[in-house]
Amino acid sequence: TMWHEDRNEMLQMLKAVMRLDFDQAVQRIAKVKFGDDSKYFELEVNIFFDDAYEQGDTDAEDDRAVNRFVEQLIEVMKEAATQVTGKNDIIEPPAIVPTPYGGKLIWNMPTGYNRLIAHVKDKNLIRHRKRWSQCMYMYYLLGYRLDARKDLSKTRRNKIANNTFVLALDGDINFQPSAVHMVVDLMKKNHKLGAACGRIHPIGSGPVVWYQKFEYAVGHWLQKATEHVFGCVLCSPGCFSLFRARAIMSKSVMHKYTTKPQEAIHYVQYDQGEDRWLCTLMLQQGWRIEYSAASDSFTHAPESFGEFYTQRRRWAPSTTANIIDLLANYR
Repeated sequence: TMWHEDRNEMLQMLKAVMRLDFDQAVQRIAKVKFGDDSKYFELEVNIFFDDAYEQGDTDAEDDRAVNRFVEQLIEVMKEAATQVTGKNDIIEPPAIVPTPYGGKLIWNMPTGYNRLIAHVKDKNLIRHRKRWSQCMYMYYLLGYRLDARKDLSKTRRNKIANNTFVLALDGDINFQPSAVHMVVDLMKKNHKLGAACGRIHPIGSGPVVWYQKFEYAVGHWLQKATEHVFGCVLCSPGCFSLFRARAIMSKSVMHKYTTKPQEAIHYVQYDQGEDRWLCTLMLQQGWRIEYSAASDSFTHAPESFGEFYTQRRRWAPSTTANIIDLLANYR
Protein backbone atom coordinates (compact mmCIF):
# COMPACT_ATOMS: atom_id res chain seq x y z
CA THR A 1 0.00 0.00 0.00
CA MET A 2 1.28 3.48 -0.86
CA TRP A 3 0.18 7.01 -0.11
CA HIS A 4 2.48 10.05 -0.20
CA GLU A 5 5.90 8.49 0.37
CA ASP A 6 8.95 10.57 -0.49
CA ARG A 7 11.38 9.71 -3.28
CA ASN A 8 13.88 7.81 -1.12
CA GLU A 9 11.17 5.72 0.54
CA MET A 10 9.71 4.71 -2.85
CA LEU A 11 13.21 3.90 -4.12
CA GLN A 12 13.95 1.54 -1.21
CA MET A 13 10.67 -0.35 -1.65
CA LEU A 14 11.01 -0.70 -5.43
CA LYS A 15 14.60 -1.93 -5.16
CA ALA A 16 13.46 -4.52 -2.63
CA VAL A 17 10.72 -5.95 -4.88
CA MET A 18 13.07 -5.90 -7.89
CA ARG A 19 15.58 -7.96 -5.92
CA LEU A 20 12.70 -10.36 -5.24
CA ASP A 21 12.04 -10.42 -9.01
CA PHE A 22 15.65 -11.50 -9.62
CA ASP A 23 15.43 -14.12 -6.87
CA GLN A 24 12.32 -15.54 -8.52
CA ALA A 25 14.17 -15.72 -11.86
CA VAL A 26 17.01 -17.66 -10.19
CA GLN A 27 14.51 -20.12 -8.68
CA ARG A 28 12.87 -20.47 -12.11
CA ILE A 29 16.23 -21.41 -13.69
CA ALA A 30 16.93 -23.88 -10.86
CA LYS A 31 13.56 -25.52 -11.51
CA VAL A 32 13.83 -25.67 -15.32
CA LYS A 33 17.51 -26.63 -15.65
CA PHE A 34 18.17 -28.66 -12.52
CA GLY A 35 14.71 -29.85 -11.46
CA ASP A 36 15.04 -28.15 -8.06
CA ASP A 37 11.73 -26.50 -7.20
CA SER A 38 12.22 -26.45 -3.40
CA LYS A 39 12.21 -22.64 -3.30
CA TYR A 40 10.36 -21.88 -6.54
CA PHE A 41 7.46 -19.42 -6.41
CA GLU A 42 5.33 -17.40 -8.80
CA LEU A 43 5.33 -13.65 -8.23
CA GLU A 44 3.16 -10.65 -8.97
CA VAL A 45 3.64 -7.22 -7.40
CA ASN A 46 0.63 -4.92 -6.89
CA ILE A 47 0.90 -1.38 -5.52
CA PHE A 48 -2.36 0.14 -4.29
CA PHE A 49 -1.82 3.89 -4.43
CA ASP A 50 -4.21 5.91 -2.25
CA ASP A 51 -5.35 9.48 -2.99
CA ALA A 52 -3.49 9.49 -6.30
CA TYR A 53 -5.44 12.18 -8.18
CA GLU A 54 -5.86 15.94 -7.95
CA GLN A 55 -8.32 18.38 -9.47
CA GLY A 56 -7.31 20.11 -12.71
CA ASP A 57 -7.80 23.76 -13.73
CA THR A 58 -11.61 23.46 -13.78
CA ASP A 59 -14.15 21.97 -11.36
CA ALA A 60 -15.33 19.42 -13.90
CA GLU A 61 -15.50 15.82 -12.65
CA ASP A 62 -13.48 14.54 -15.61
CA ASP A 63 -10.77 17.19 -15.20
CA ARG A 64 -8.63 15.20 -12.81
CA ALA A 65 -5.06 14.02 -13.26
CA VAL A 66 -2.59 11.88 -11.32
CA ASN A 67 -0.70 13.85 -8.66
CA ARG A 68 3.03 14.45 -8.29
CA PHE A 69 3.49 11.33 -6.15
CA VAL A 70 2.37 9.06 -9.01
CA GLU A 71 4.67 10.96 -11.39
CA GLN A 72 7.45 10.47 -8.85
CA LEU A 73 6.75 6.71 -8.77
CA ILE A 74 7.13 6.52 -12.56
CA GLU A 75 10.48 8.38 -12.39
CA VAL A 76 11.78 6.34 -9.47
CA MET A 77 10.88 3.06 -11.20
CA LYS A 78 13.61 3.65 -13.81
CA GLU A 79 16.13 4.68 -11.16
CA ALA A 80 15.41 1.59 -9.04
CA ALA A 81 15.80 -0.74 -12.04
CA THR A 82 19.11 0.90 -12.98
CA GLN A 83 20.49 0.62 -9.45
CA VAL A 84 19.49 -3.04 -9.08
CA THR A 85 20.59 -4.23 -12.55
CA GLY A 86 23.40 -1.78 -13.33
CA LYS A 87 21.83 -1.17 -16.75
CA ASN A 88 20.06 1.91 -18.11
CA ASP A 89 16.64 1.78 -19.79
CA ILE A 90 16.09 -1.86 -18.80
CA ILE A 91 12.49 -1.18 -17.81
CA GLU A 92 9.97 -0.01 -20.41
CA PRO A 93 7.36 2.73 -19.76
CA PRO A 94 4.17 1.35 -18.22
CA ALA A 95 1.00 0.40 -20.05
CA ILE A 96 -1.83 2.70 -18.89
CA VAL A 97 -5.28 1.19 -18.34
CA PRO A 98 -8.36 3.20 -17.22
CA THR A 99 -10.39 1.53 -14.47
CA PRO A 100 -13.61 2.31 -12.53
CA TYR A 101 -11.50 3.26 -9.48
CA GLY A 102 -9.05 5.46 -11.40
CA GLY A 103 -6.47 3.61 -13.43
CA LYS A 104 -3.57 1.22 -13.37
CA LEU A 105 0.01 1.30 -14.62
CA ILE A 106 1.52 -2.03 -15.68
CA TRP A 107 5.28 -2.60 -15.93
CA ASN A 108 7.22 -5.71 -16.94
CA MET A 109 9.87 -6.11 -14.26
CA PRO A 110 13.59 -6.27 -15.22
CA THR A 111 13.82 -10.07 -15.62
CA GLY A 112 10.84 -10.07 -17.99
CA TYR A 113 9.09 -12.87 -16.08
CA ASN A 114 6.94 -10.85 -13.67
CA ARG A 115 4.61 -7.86 -13.66
CA LEU A 116 4.37 -4.86 -11.37
CA ILE A 117 0.93 -3.23 -11.34
CA ALA A 118 0.26 0.13 -9.70
CA HIS A 119 -3.44 0.66 -9.01
CA VAL A 120 -3.91 4.43 -8.75
CA LYS A 121 -7.06 5.19 -6.74
CA ASP A 122 -9.19 8.29 -7.07
CA LYS A 123 -10.74 8.92 -3.64
CA ASN A 124 -13.76 10.50 -5.39
CA LEU A 125 -14.51 7.11 -6.97
CA ILE A 126 -13.58 4.56 -4.30
CA ARG A 127 -12.97 4.51 -0.54
CA HIS A 128 -9.49 5.58 0.45
CA ARG A 129 -7.23 4.70 3.42
CA LYS A 130 -5.13 1.63 3.99
CA ARG A 131 -7.81 -0.80 5.21
CA TRP A 132 -9.94 -0.23 2.12
CA SER A 133 -6.89 -0.74 -0.10
CA GLN A 134 -6.36 -4.05 1.68
CA CYS A 135 -10.03 -5.00 1.18
CA MET A 136 -9.64 -4.09 -2.48
CA TYR A 137 -6.60 -6.30 -3.07
CA MET A 138 -8.03 -9.19 -1.02
CA TYR A 139 -11.20 -9.29 -3.10
CA TYR A 140 -9.27 -8.73 -6.34
CA LEU A 141 -6.44 -11.23 -5.80
CA LEU A 142 -8.24 -13.84 -3.71
CA GLY A 143 -11.91 -13.38 -4.58
CA TYR A 144 -11.87 -12.47 -8.28
CA ARG A 145 -8.57 -14.06 -9.36
CA LEU A 146 -8.84 -17.27 -7.35
CA ASP A 147 -12.13 -18.09 -5.63
CA ALA A 148 -14.33 -17.08 -8.59
CA ARG A 149 -12.57 -19.42 -11.04
CA LYS A 150 -15.09 -21.89 -12.45
CA ASP A 151 -12.47 -24.11 -14.12
CA LEU A 152 -11.14 -25.40 -10.78
CA SER A 153 -12.67 -27.96 -8.44
CA LYS A 154 -13.22 -26.97 -4.80
CA THR A 155 -10.37 -29.28 -3.72
CA ARG A 156 -7.99 -27.72 -6.23
CA ARG A 157 -9.00 -24.17 -5.19
CA ASN A 158 -8.39 -25.02 -1.53
CA LYS A 159 -4.96 -26.42 -2.37
CA ILE A 160 -4.01 -23.30 -4.31
CA ALA A 161 -5.36 -21.05 -1.53
CA ASN A 162 -3.29 -22.97 1.01
CA ASN A 163 -0.14 -22.29 -1.01
CA THR A 164 -0.86 -18.71 -2.07
CA PHE A 165 0.52 -15.95 0.13
CA VAL A 166 0.03 -12.20 0.29
CA LEU A 167 3.18 -10.37 1.32
CA ALA A 168 1.80 -7.13 2.77
CA LEU A 169 4.25 -4.23 2.52
CA ASP A 170 4.28 -0.52 3.24
CA GLY A 171 5.48 1.91 0.60
CA ASP A 172 8.76 2.64 2.43
CA ILE A 173 9.92 -0.89 3.36
CA ASN A 174 13.31 -2.38 2.51
CA PHE A 175 14.24 -6.07 2.69
CA GLN A 176 16.27 -8.86 1.08
CA PRO A 177 14.69 -11.93 -0.63
CA SER A 178 16.05 -14.14 2.17
CA ALA A 179 13.66 -12.36 4.59
CA VAL A 180 10.72 -13.56 2.49
CA HIS A 181 12.06 -17.13 2.32
CA MET A 182 12.27 -17.19 6.14
CA VAL A 183 8.56 -16.44 6.64
CA VAL A 184 7.52 -18.71 3.74
CA ASP A 185 9.43 -21.56 5.45
CA LEU A 186 7.31 -21.03 8.58
CA MET A 187 4.16 -21.33 6.46
CA LYS A 188 5.38 -24.55 4.83
CA LYS A 189 6.05 -26.19 8.20
CA ASN A 190 2.64 -25.45 9.72
CA HIS A 191 -0.56 -25.38 7.65
CA LYS A 192 -2.47 -23.96 10.63
CA LEU A 193 -0.37 -20.79 10.34
CA GLY A 194 -2.43 -17.88 9.03
CA ALA A 195 0.26 -15.19 9.15
CA ALA A 196 3.96 -14.76 9.85
CA CYS A 197 6.08 -11.70 10.48
CA GLY A 198 9.75 -10.89 10.80
CA ARG A 199 11.78 -8.41 12.79
CA ILE A 200 11.21 -4.77 11.84
CA HIS A 201 14.11 -2.32 12.16
CA PRO A 202 13.29 1.42 12.27
CA ILE A 203 15.67 3.64 10.29
CA GLY A 204 16.13 7.40 10.32
CA SER A 205 17.98 9.97 12.41
CA GLY A 206 17.40 12.03 15.53
CA PRO A 207 16.35 11.41 19.15
CA VAL A 208 12.80 10.26 18.26
CA VAL A 209 14.24 7.51 16.03
CA TRP A 210 16.80 6.56 18.71
CA TYR A 211 13.94 5.96 21.13
CA GLN A 212 12.06 3.89 18.54
CA LYS A 213 15.12 1.70 17.92
CA PHE A 214 15.09 0.81 21.62
CA GLU A 215 11.30 0.38 21.61
CA TYR A 216 11.30 -1.89 18.55
CA ALA A 217 14.12 -3.98 20.04
CA VAL A 218 12.10 -4.54 23.22
CA GLY A 219 8.95 -5.18 21.19
CA HIS A 220 10.63 -7.91 19.12
CA TRP A 221 13.28 -9.45 21.40
CA LEU A 222 10.93 -9.64 24.39
CA GLN A 223 7.28 -9.12 23.48
CA LYS A 224 6.91 -10.96 20.15
CA ALA A 225 9.37 -13.68 21.18
CA THR A 226 7.39 -14.23 24.40
CA GLU A 227 4.05 -14.31 22.57
CA HIS A 228 5.53 -16.80 20.11
CA VAL A 229 6.65 -19.15 22.91
CA PHE A 230 3.58 -18.80 25.16
CA GLY A 231 0.92 -19.23 22.49
CA CYS A 232 1.03 -17.15 19.37
CA VAL A 233 1.80 -13.62 18.22
CA LEU A 234 -1.15 -11.21 18.54
CA CYS A 235 -0.22 -8.80 15.73
CA SER A 236 1.61 -9.25 12.44
CA PRO A 237 2.64 -5.71 11.42
CA GLY A 238 1.33 -4.44 8.11
CA CYS A 239 4.67 -3.06 6.92
CA PHE A 240 6.11 -6.57 6.36
CA SER A 241 3.89 -9.62 6.92
CA LEU A 242 3.02 -12.79 5.05
CA PHE A 243 -0.63 -13.90 5.08
CA ARG A 244 -1.96 -17.26 3.90
CA ALA A 245 -4.70 -16.79 1.30
CA ARG A 246 -6.87 -19.53 2.77
CA ALA A 247 -6.87 -17.83 6.19
CA ILE A 248 -7.93 -14.47 4.74
CA MET A 249 -10.57 -16.01 2.46
CA SER A 250 -12.62 -17.34 5.37
CA LYS A 251 -15.96 -15.46 5.38
CA SER A 252 -15.57 -14.72 9.07
CA VAL A 253 -12.31 -12.93 8.25
CA MET A 254 -12.57 -11.30 4.82
CA HIS A 255 -16.27 -10.42 4.96
CA LYS A 256 -16.06 -8.99 8.48
CA TYR A 257 -12.89 -7.06 7.59
CA THR A 258 -14.96 -5.04 5.09
CA THR A 259 -17.38 -3.85 7.81
CA LYS A 260 -18.07 -0.11 7.78
CA PRO A 261 -17.50 1.48 11.21
CA GLN A 262 -20.77 2.57 12.83
CA GLU A 263 -19.93 2.88 16.53
CA ALA A 264 -17.13 4.73 18.34
CA ILE A 265 -15.27 1.50 19.16
CA HIS A 266 -15.40 0.51 15.48
CA TYR A 267 -13.50 3.63 14.42
CA VAL A 268 -10.81 2.78 16.96
CA GLN A 269 -10.55 -0.94 16.23
CA TYR A 270 -11.26 -1.13 12.50
CA ASP A 271 -9.48 1.86 10.98
CA GLN A 272 -6.72 2.95 13.38
CA GLY A 273 -4.88 -0.39 13.53
CA GLU A 274 -6.10 -2.39 10.57
CA ASP A 275 -3.27 -4.96 10.66
CA ARG A 276 -3.95 -5.81 14.32
CA TRP A 277 -7.69 -6.18 13.66
CA LEU A 278 -7.06 -8.51 10.72
CA CYS A 279 -4.90 -10.65 13.02
CA THR A 280 -7.61 -10.61 15.72
CA LEU A 281 -10.14 -11.95 13.20
CA MET A 282 -7.77 -14.77 12.16
CA LEU A 283 -6.98 -15.71 15.76
CA GLN A 284 -10.69 -15.93 16.55
CA GLN A 285 -11.05 -18.46 13.71
CA GLY A 286 -8.28 -20.66 15.13
CA TRP A 287 -5.41 -19.62 12.86
CA ARG A 288 -1.95 -19.17 14.40
CA ILE A 289 0.50 -16.30 13.89
CA GLU A 290 4.25 -16.75 14.31
CA TYR A 291 7.37 -14.61 14.43
CA SER A 292 10.70 -15.22 12.68
CA ALA A 293 13.53 -13.32 14.37
CA ALA A 294 15.85 -14.08 11.43
CA SER A 295 13.66 -12.27 8.88
CA ASP A 296 14.83 -8.64 8.83
CA SER A 297 13.15 -5.68 7.17
CA PHE A 298 13.69 -1.94 7.51
CA THR A 299 11.08 0.81 7.71
CA HIS A 300 11.39 4.60 7.87
CA ALA A 301 10.35 5.68 11.36
CA PRO A 302 8.80 9.07 12.26
CA GLU A 303 11.61 11.57 12.90
CA SER A 304 9.58 14.42 14.46
CA PHE A 305 7.66 14.18 17.72
CA GLY A 306 4.44 15.39 16.05
CA GLU A 307 4.54 12.60 13.44
CA PHE A 308 5.46 10.05 16.12
CA TYR A 309 2.60 11.19 18.38
CA THR A 310 0.08 10.96 15.53
CA GLN A 311 1.20 7.40 14.78
CA ARG A 312 0.97 6.26 18.42
CA ARG A 313 -2.36 8.02 18.91
CA ARG A 314 -3.69 5.52 16.33
CA TRP A 315 -1.79 2.47 17.53
CA ALA A 316 -2.37 2.58 21.30
CA PRO A 317 -6.21 2.72 21.35
CA SER A 318 -6.39 0.09 18.58
CA THR A 319 -4.12 -2.28 20.52
CA THR A 320 -6.27 -1.91 23.64
CA ALA A 321 -9.54 -2.42 21.71
CA ASN A 322 -8.29 -5.59 20.03
CA ILE A 323 -6.94 -7.11 23.24
CA ILE A 324 -10.32 -6.47 24.90
CA ASP A 325 -12.01 -8.14 21.90
CA LEU A 326 -9.76 -11.21 22.24
CA LEU A 327 -10.30 -11.44 26.00
CA ALA A 328 -14.07 -11.18 25.54
CA ASN A 329 -13.89 -14.30 23.34
CA TYR A 330 -11.33 -16.19 25.44
CA ARG A 331 -13.41 -19.38 25.59
